[in-house]
Amino acid sequence: MERRRDFVFYRLVVPTLAVANLILAGVVVSNLQPGGWLDWLEVATAGFCCVVAGWLAASVWSKSYWAQVIARQVATWRRMADTILEWIEELPISSDAVDRLKRSLEDANR
Repeated sequence: MERRRDFVFYRLVVPTLAVANLILAGVVVSNLQPGGWLDWLEVATAGFCCVVAGWLAASVWSKSYWAQVIARQVATWRRMADTILEWIEELPISSDAVDRLKRSLEDANR
């Protein structure tokens, strides 16, 4: 359920909000002819909208990038753990000790 919520939020909601911010900034900037302090406040608002849109885009990219990096790291560690378990199974160690090790690794993966 949580993965679906994350998918909906990061794939639909965040891009929609980023596009809405960019559109808002475009509307505000297209009507600018700064002359007084109120006009400069509009310029600042447009800049803020662009910053928010950029921040949202960066957060989506960052989450995607780090999710891939973590998945690759987890796969590497699992391969290493499997190799170590194979070595341990070949050693003359009691089966109870190997079973305890396997259970502790399974608990760590949860």
